[in-house]
Amino acid sequence: MTASKKFVWPCFLLSAVVPPCFGVSNDPGAANVDAAVSGNMDLDNDAEAISVEAIDLGSDQTASDQAPATLAISGMRSISAGVWHTCLVNSAGAAQCWGKGGGGQLGNGSGEDRNTPVAVSGLSSGVIMISAGEENTCALLDTGGVKCWGYGSPTGYGFIGSSTPVDVSGLTSGVAAVSVGWGHACALLNTGAVKCWGSNRWGQLGNGLTGIGGETPVDVTGLSSGVTAISAGTEYSCAVLHLGGIKCWGRSYSGQLGDGTFFDSRTPVDVSGLSSAVAVAAGGSGSGSSTCALTNSGAAKCWGDNYYGALGNGSMANSSNVPVDVHGISAAVSLSVGDSFACATLSTGALQCWGYNDRGQLGNNQTVNSRIPVGVSELSSGVAAVTTGGFHACALLSSGKLKCWGENTFGELGDGTNIERHTPVDVVF
Repeated sequence: MTASKKFVWPCFLLSAVVPPCFGVSNDPGAANVDAAVSGNMDLDNDAEAISVEAIDLGSDQTASDQAPATLAISGMRSISAGVWHTCLVNSAGAAQCWGKGGGGQLGNGSGEDRNTPVAVSGLSSGVIMISAGEENTCALLDTGGVKCWGYGSPTGYGFIGSSTPVDVSGLTSGVAAVSVGWGHACALLNTGAVKCWGSNRWGQLGNGLTGIGGETPVDVTGLSSGVTAISAGTEYSCAVLHLGGIKCWGRSYSGQLGDGTFFDSRTPVDVSGLSSAVAVAAGGSGSGSSTCALTNSGAAKCWGDNYYGALGNGSMANSSNVPVDVHGISAAVSLSVGDSFACATLSTGALQCWGYNDRGQLGNNQTVNSRIPVGVSELSSGVAAVTTGGFHACALLSSGKLKCWGENTFGELGDGTNIERHTPVDVVF
C-alpha cells in the first residue's frame, strides 16, 4: 500500500509502488503497503543502489527510469507495514518482522506476537523487497523468485499456511515486484505482466472469475505486458500502465476502483481521468477502502472511501468513485494508504498524513481525524520513505533511523512496548 514517484519499488522498496507496498502498499497497507507494487521510495543520491532486471514494456521501449530498483540506506533496503505487523529488509538482504504473529506472518516459525524485530527463518540474505498484508507476508528474492508465509485456509484463502517462508508456485524467477493485500497477493513480472493469487470472492485476482481462489498465481486479464507498478489492497488490486494510466479490479463498494461506478469488477477497469500516474497505493481493511495515485508532477489524487477524510480533499462527502486532488500536495515523491488514512513524503523530506486518526496514526500528537494533510510531529524534513499499515505508520529517515507511530496493540511499532503512540518513536533493534 505504498507508492513512490521514481520507482524505488509499495511496500517500500527502498530502493518506492507500493506496493505499499500498501501500497503498500496496503500495502492493505503496501504498506504495503506497502507496497510497486506501489510503494517504494526514492532515497538520497548517496544511497547504494542495487539494480534489478528492468521491466520489458514491449516494442522498442525500455524502462530504466521505471524499473524496479532497490536502494539501501543506512542498513535498510525495504520496509512494509501490514495491518497489524511490520517488516523490513536490511542492507545485507535479511528480512525481519514484528507485531502480530498469530497467523505466522512474522515468518520466524512462531505464532507469538513480538514488539521488537525478529529474523525471518531462512531469509538471512538475498531478499530485495518485502510486502506485508493482513496475516501474510511475501518477499522478493534476488533470484527473481517469491516466498510467502502466514495464514492459510482450505476454504479459498489461497495461501499455503506456513509460519516460515515457502515458494510460490510458478514464481521461482522472473518477478520484478510483489504486493500483498487482505488475503490475496499480486506479482509484477519482468515482462510487465501481472499475476495474482489468493482469495477471489470479489474478483480481486482479475481473471474474470469470482469464488474460491487458490495458491497458484493466475494471469490478470488484459495485463500481459506494459505494467510498471502494482498494489494489492483489501479485496481489490491496481496496476500502473507505462503510458500513465491506472487499472483496478475487484471490490468497489466505496468506489475504490475509480472508474466512476460502485460496481465490482472481475477484470481490470480504467481509473477515470488519469494519464500521468507513476505510482498507485491501494488501501483499506476494516473501516473502508481508498486508493491514491502519484502523478509525474508530484500531485496526489485519491478515490474511494472518505468517511474519515482519507481522500484528503477537505470534502465531507462519504466517498468518490473518481480521483480527486489531495489538498496542498504538489511535490510528493512517495505515498502510502492504510485503513482510511494516507501519508505522503514531499520533495523537501517532510511527511504529511490525512484521514482517520483514532489511534494517532496521523502522527501529529492528536486523535482527531483530518480531512486535509497535516504534518507529522518532528518529521518536517529528512524523511526518505513512508509505509502505512492498518492503524499505524512508519517512516525511514535519511539518517537511517526507522520511526513508527499509531496503534501498538500487537507490538507493530517495534519499540519494545505495546503502548499506543501519537508521535513517532524509534524502532528498537
